[in-house]
Amino acid sequence: MIIKLYDIQEGISVRGALDASTFKRPEDSDISFVSPVDYELKIEKAGDSIWIRGPVRARLSLTCARCLEEFTFSVASRLDMQLLPRRKAPGDPEVELKTEEMDIYYFEGEEIDTDPYVFEEIMLNIPVKALCAESCKGICPSCGKNLNIEECRCERTGPTILTEKLNAFLKDR
Repeated sequence: MIIKLYDIQEGISVRGALDASTFKRPEDSDISFVSPVDYELKIEKAGDSIWIRGPVRARLSLTCARCLEEFTFSVASRLDMQLLPRRKAPGDPEVELKTEEMDIYYFEGEEIDTDPYVFEEIMLNIPVKALCAESCKGICPSCGKNLNIEECRCERTGPTILTEKLNAFLKDR
């Protein structure tokens, strides 16, 4: 949603649904959105600063890192960010940022597009290792059966190649 700076006197509230597929990159191919990204944002102006705050929600389809089955994952987060005009950005790219400066974004012109910030908030809340359930048993390393659905009859008397590599790695530490 495009917000014109002159529309923000004290503050405005915006609500909407974002079609996240317009922001997807090729590297996001394992993520698909089951629902639009819903948001309810309060946008306030304080001097040169613009504050954007509010909840963002979406449902996604992810692939479980253990069993490789697709499952639905809900993201419910809160966007809380400060924007400053680009002219206020540090000029030296080698400047060390303080902790409180890490959540500051910069804008140019007289409009702010909130959609990229809403999409980024959803993407930052997707787990690196997505699991369909904490108790997911995964797949058998020998036969490839989904152990959540059926037991396999593989003999596990000796270590698998994965176990040998893991043990060697741990021994080197």
